[in-house]
Amino acid sequence: IILDFSQIRPAGERLSGYGWISSGDNTISEAFVEICKILNRRAGQLLDRIDILDVINWLGTTLSSRRSAEIAVMPYGAKDWERFAVAKKDHWVDNPQRAQSNNSLMFWSKPERSELEHIFSLMVEAGGSEPAFINAEAAQRRAPWFKGVNPCAEILLGNKSFCNLVEFDLNKTNGINFFTVRRWITLIARANYRQTCVDFNDGVLQSSWHELNEFLRLTGVGLTGIVTWEHLNSPAHFEYLRDAATLGAHAMADELGLPRSKAVTTVKPSGTLSKIMDTTEGVHKPLGKYIFNNIKFSKHDPLVPMLQEAGYRVFPDPYTGQGGDSMIATFPVSYDNVEFDIVDGKHVNLESAVDQLNRYKMMLQHYVDHNCSVTISYDQTEIPAIIDWMLKNWHNYIGVSFIYRNDPTKTAADLGYPYLPQEVVDEETFNTYLAKLKPIDLEKANTFEELDDEGCATGACPIR
Repeated sequence: IILDFSQIRPAGERLSGYGWISSGDNTISEAFVEICKILNRRAGQLLDRIDILDVINWLGTTLSSRRSAEIAVMPYGAKDWERFAVAKKDHWVDNPQRAQSNNSLMFWSKPERSELEHIFSLMVEAGGSEPAFINAEAAQRRAPWFKGVNPCAEILLGNKSFCNLVEFDLNKTNGINFFTVRRWITLIARANYRQTCVDFNDGVLQSSWHELNEFLRLTGVGLTGIVTWEHLNSPAHFEYLRDAATLGAHAMADELGLPRSKAVTTVKPSGTLSKIMDTTEGVHKPLGKYIFNNIKFSKHDPLVPMLQEAGYRVFPDPYTGQGGDSMIATFPVSYDNVEFDIVDGKHVNLESAVDQLNRYKMMLQHYVDHNCSVTISYDQTEIPAIIDWMLKNWHNYIGVSFIYRNDPTKTAADLGYPYLPQEVVDEETFNTYLAKLKPIDLEKANTFEELDDEGCATGACPIR
């Protein structure tokens, strides 16, 4: 086989009408060669589940410097489920592609305590963060069409169906008349329903994708900034918002003479969008009051030299090295309207795993139709309490993921990492860094290049 990448745009070239830049052939050429190796090793045989995991993970590396949005799901008890559960153990040594997906076990019946204890022991062996748990039995009770989930598990999908998301920042509503807030939720739900009106008979997708969308009309009216909301401890207020969203989506459907949405509300992780909106992320409480967010960029992004010139800390991604395609830039963020504990002069989040799970349960019971996506931070001493909670609440539980709680009082060096995606700092360190930063003119970066209006005049934007 000959792989010819000579016609791929060079690295750094602007993608016209897309507002992004080409990463060249570095990632796709490596991925295709590795996929060929996997297929060659299985010549004359069927691929097993781990082979398929690696193929889709290698494809996920071809996007750019950004981590792909992938989920890999395996039924609990299926052949190779234990290999799958520990697939990410030391993955950066021999299998860097496995960082691309969220790996989850799907349960069609309630597990025994001993089974959960065994799975958590595998999680600890593999680094503490995967696999996640998806309760397919409970999901199917909520959504009879359920066959799987999207990459962050906030939408209950059928076989060949899409997630359809909008988001509402509760942080911006504090102090505003609640009837006005409910009206806003109704309006955004109406807009969300209109997104289901797209025609997927495009000559590429199988017709069942279009047919299932026509039937389910799934919407996903999400909330973010939840822990900053003045009504956080009032389940009734979340129920009012759910009712307002449902009213908006159903009224829009009725006016158009189309089927009503089978599920309307959700909560997604909202990492990127919440950063843009300057709010807390989904249902999560921040690690601390003063945080350095270390954000990954392509080294070819025109923003990188501009950030350096403006005084931002910019350094090569230590996991890819000087010759890699990624750079890290440090952005200061503060959360002034969230309560924290103070340890060694730092305002830090010491919330227990069970408290996080109870907030998840509250959202699931009082707002969410689909699932509330959440990653529970924990330490090993909390595992028995987590298992107790899961067994007690199994029938009200759809799915969450877990990650080790890094001590927010520690630095990356203290914990043995080259850097942390988010690092809690004290107020003095935060203000010192903030004071040296200069403004950036984003227009000069040409990062937000838009399509020409004329190209979208028919309602179908051209392919670029």
